[in-house]
Amino acid sequence: MSRRTSLTAAVGVALAATLVLSSTTSAFAATKKATKKKKPTATTAVKAATPGTTAVAAKAGCTFAVDAALDKLNGANASWAKTVYECTADSPLKASGDPIVIGLQNLEGDPQGSFPEYRTGSQAAEQYINNELGGIGADYVNKKPGRPIKIEVCSMAVNPADSQKCANELAAKKPFAVYSTINFFGNQFATYAAAKIPVIVGTPISPLDFTSAGTYAIGGGGGCLGVHTGLIEFVTKDLGKRNIAVPWANTPPGVFCYHDLEKKPLNVLNGTTSAKGNTAALTMPTLKHIGVPILPGQADVTPQAQQVLDFKPDAIVFSGQGADCWSLVSSLGKLGWTPAKIPLVLSGACIDDVKAKEAGDLAKGIYFVGTTPITQTNNLTGLFKQESLIYLAKTAKYGAKDDQSKGFATQGFEGIMNIWEIATEVAKGDPSKLSANNLEAAIAATAGHHSFGGAPLDCKAASAPYISVCNTLVTTTQWNGNGYDVKRANFSGLYLIKGTELDFGK
Repeated sequence: MSRRTSLTAAVGVALAATLVLSSTTSAFAATKKATKKKKPTATTAVKAATPGTTAVAAKAGCTFAVDAALDKLNGANASWAKTVYECTADSPLKASGDPIVIGLQNLEGDPQGSFPEYRTGSQAAEQYINNELGGIGADYVNKKPGRPIKIEVCSMAVNPADSQKCANELAAKKPFAVYSTINFFGNQFATYAAAKIPVIVGTPISPLDFTSAGTYAIGGGGGCLGVHTGLIEFVTKDLGKRNIAVPWANTPPGVFCYHDLEKKPLNVLNGTTSAKGNTAALTMPTLKHIGVPILPGQADVTPQAQQVLDFKPDAIVFSGQGADCWSLVSSLGKLGWTPAKIPLVLSGACIDDVKAKEAGDLAKGIYFVGTTPITQTNNLTGLFKQESLIYLAKTAKYGAKDDQSKGFATQGFEGIMNIWEIATEVAKGDPSKLSANNLEAAIAATAGHHSFGGAPLDCKAASAPYISVCNTLVTTTQWNGNGYDVKRANFSGLYLIKGTELDFGK
């Protein structure tokens, strides 16, 4: 039976969330028990298996063999992906034939939220796949190319009418799938469901991103579900803080991620929110916190920064679009704050190497939760480092060099690479075997499946009510003035909201 079922009324009325990003290092640990989901019917039998696993000697072609240790560390299919990267690096394979259309719905040009780097990162992956990896469905053993990807972009402003307009436009192009990067509203899903178009979400931020059947949030860290609960886990457990200021993005979607995924877990810890069966409940009865809403797009937020400092916090937590993060840092600095005096923990969405270097000592020591920055190869090893080097080389080669140090560029590149890998896995060397239905079935079935540049995908084990989220593991890094030092890798704070009701905010 298809996963495209109707949503409950309670979810249907929700808007929400703040802007986040995350991708984690390649080692991982399971953190949640599986929640059984309905799976779409595949027109071809599909398993999350490694294609081409039998060693085959083919003249000038790739030879595959499973590396069990690599697959255990980086997820199923990792050794296949590594072989393809290396084989095509020596002998690039150019895609041919009719393109496979993938829609890209992205926020651009609006001060409330604009992420052009999401598009440029995605388009760089598109060019790498088409010009070097042989497109989707290539037969690497016999050096037979697959079909090229064609990304159809629809840019939208931060309003529900624009979101719906983009959904209508992209659905009319009959894409194979749609990559929905960041959307505040979630009203696009019904349009795609009616057209039987699978939706892959890059950065889930609204309730419908988390709870919609037929939707798969494959971005590392699970958007604000993983990142915001991870922020609270790190600041309370690792830093041991008990007086926490939480400025938050005051946007139409920003309400949910603050109320459900920051305020609520804090209240679980101090016992003011009921959490049935949650072992974390009332473990920190002296914990206090304050929320301070911040409108996006302001160059100076001194009044809000003053409100934060007047609370006399022993730590500050914030997640928002990149420019807003650094406006907050600047405004706090004008009031005498430094990271050494009061730790600041930001989400991975705030990562911007250029801004951090411009901030100088004011940035040194800031923590980031959600990502091991893929541009910092000195912190990486193994396949994750190899994929980091690929990302840096291909974004520079294919038009995204200026954006490559921004977190959402990595999300764009990684998302398209993951679609390529799973679609090629389904095609088994023959693109004619591929359909939207069996692509969706394969994504839904992922259980510890390799994900480019991040922790493995586990859509099968998504936890109710957040049934769309395929990865909630996050990593904490700290800016040292030149790069990022890993402080805690591959953890989840999802347990903090176990046994609670959804909180959409009032």
